[in-house]
Amino acid sequence: MARKRVRAKEADELNLVPIMNLVTILIPFLLMAAQFISLAVIDTTLPAIGDPTPQEEEPEKPPLNLSVVITDSGYTLLGAIDHILHPEGAPEKPEPVEGQKPEPTLPCVIDGCKSPDDYDYKELVRLLNLIKDDYPEEENVILVPEASIPYEVMIRTMDATRDDPERDAESTEEGAHDLFPFVVIAGGAD
Repeated sequence: MARKRVRAKEADELNLVPIMNLVTILIPFLLMAAQFISLAVIDTTLPAIGDPTPQEEEPEKPPLNLSVVITDSGYTLLGAIDHILHPEGAPEKPEPVEGQKPEPTLPCVIDGCKSPDDYDYKELVRLLNLIKDDYPEEENVILVPEASIPYEVMIRTMDATRDDPERDAESTEEGAHDLFPFVVIAGGAD
């Protein structure tokens, strides 16, 4: 019997030309796309955890501890500000009814705050100007949003609490009318 010898075929070389073409096209495309991506960062801080440091002296004014609670019905301002918002004395607040939200300090322009434009940002800035005039050294504000508050409302509120563009335009000194530039975001206004 005759046996045939089978010669081992030499391995074919890989054709890398299509892959190299793809890489050649992808690199310039990725470089062009990279310049269109821009990120914006808003500096905020988280609330401190732990005991506050003890103070030796009694301050003249009580600490402001300004908080802006953002709900789907408007803004509620909290802190040592009753004498500013109500110089003639705070009105009597009705007893809270279980399951019912208290009335906000600044209700929405349209009931229910269906869109970010329904919040009264100008009135918020006006009230914050009054507060800043009484507490000129204070620079912190705490935002307490409900879980259902849209991101755009948070950003626009943060912008409103930082500075007043109308008063900045009147002033020649840079940063003269910064309101509360240091924003702290706290959770849990449900």
